Amino acid sequence: MTPDLAHAFELAARPTGAVDVFAYVREGLHAAVGSLLTTASVYDLPQMRSRRVWTDDAAAYATGNFKRLDRNRYFETVIEGRRPFASTTIEEIATVFFDWEKIRALGFESNMNLPAIAGGEVIGTVNLLHRKGHYTAERVSAALAWQPVATLAFLLLHQAGAETGTFHGTWIDAGGAVEG
Repeated sequence: MTPDLAHAFELAARPTGAVDVFAYVREGLHAAVGSLLTTASVYDLPQMRSRRVWTDDAAAYATGNFKRLDRNRYFETVIEGRRPFASTTIEEIATVFFDWEKIRALGFESNMNLPAIAGGEVIGTVNLLHRKGHYTAERVSAALAWQPVATLAFLLLHQAGAETGTFHGTWIDAGGAVEG
């Protein structure tokens, strides 16, 4: 499945544009590259943290919680380099994510983070988890076709107020809690 930008902009024109465009991104990424757990995050770089704004598994990863952001290979690749980050083993994941044991306990060993970029900065990421070996270079390349649509979704969320917004209308106020 490849994105239809005309369709994405039709969705964006709706009053529920951010939610609808993100649903289209999620559907497209699931069809193009697959995901067993998907989240979306926005970034607060001055505080070195991210906040989930969408999840398809609230029990594992709720929206609204902050997650600390460490200066490591993930940060260099995604935030500074504005490129996707992918791992195919839990050992690779463990080198960059403090919650790698939780990821492994959920049965995942491969991840991909697709950045949404506007104005030269990462404004959000779509985060995908799957079984060991899944996010190969070919799948990452296929996911890149969805990057402009993901950026449109995050821009719409920012327009609506990303500091408290989500892509599904529910925000859990965790009292500023930071995981890890």
